[in-house]
Amino acid sequence: MATISLCMITKNEEFFLEQCLNSVKDLVDEIIIVDTGSTDKTKEIARKFTDNVFDFEWCDDFSVARNESLKHATSDWILVLDADEIIIRTDHQKIKDIISKSAVYDKATVAYELPQLHYTNNFMNHPDFVEIEDENFKGFYVVSIVRLFKRSKNIFYDYCVHETIKPSLKKQQGKIMELLVPIHHYQELKGVGDVEEKQETYFKLSLKNIKNYPYYAKSYNDVGIYYGTYLKNLEKSLEYVSKGVELEPENVNYVLNLSYRLRDLERFGDAILLLKNFLKLRDDERVYRALGFCYFSQNVYEKALQAYQKALKLGSPVKGQIEYNINMIKARISANNFKKEDKKIFFKTLK
Repeated sequence: MATISLCMITKNEEFFLEQCLNSVKDLVDEIIIVDTGSTDKTKEIARKFTDNVFDFEWCDDFSVARNESLKHATSDWILVLDADEIIIRTDHQKIKDIISKSAVYDKATVAYELPQLHYTNNFMNHPDFVEIEDENFKGFYVVSIVRLFKRSKNIFYDYCVHETIKPSLKKQQGKIMELLVPIHHYQELKGVGDVEEKQETYFKLSLKNIKNYPYYAKSYNDVGIYYGTYLKNLEKSLEYVSKGVELEPENVNYVLNLSYRLRDLERFGDAILLLKNFLKLRDDERVYRALGFCYFSQNVYEKALQAYQKALKLGSPVKGQIEYNINMIKARISANNFKKEDKKIFFKTLK
């Protein structure tokens, strides 16, 4: 039977940690906690679940801290979680089954990418926002993230922030597969102030990333988002996001973000051209949605309608919103057509 080590880094996580560890204590074989300077009850809570609690001096580098946690692991597989995340108990068996099968049938796969559900009340304009009925959150959006991988000295984290094992996997030609076991992320329960403070830290470390890893596109994209969202510097935001797309032109998330920055500056024509060029590479319903919005903003209703209908055909997590947009556009088209006919009748009466 394949074994799993839970590897975590923490700092002042007494609000979340017990919930997180309770959610996976029956899934994992050992728990590794590397604490980077907590002054609350984080380490006390951690020791209820494990003796493997280690102090680590913070050095403004998440990858270094993550790699320290990996050094203490002894199991076959590594599961990485943050304190504000959980995995639902009913999904445990899916993880156990997949790593057991990998050991026998799929030895080439060394890592799994899991969907991370970000529950939110603040990012309802996210292109993948899904509305839900919940007492705490208005909805969530999903990103994919590698959080389950084989323990190996050749697999480790890179980058100061938004750290990832993907560069080391690429060097080893390691295969990454998708595992549809959601990680539920509840960061916003600590309040908007905590989120904003964390974003400021990420912003500073992303600038450090750019200096140390100038070809890491995500850092440019993230810095651009911070400039636009928090500093309201739209031109600076556009500059950084554009660099991210220059480095990874096939990354749909970066292309979409650039289109939003162009929209903010009311450069709808440039946004439309960007999105249409991406669609020459491949179809993506999010791109068609963004294209529909741009056409609608320019009062080009027929093309907006076509774009939204294409997004609907490809399948979308926001089907209801798209249908609402389509009905609104059809109403606009009907109103415009009526006005044209009305004008014809009016001019005829003048003859």
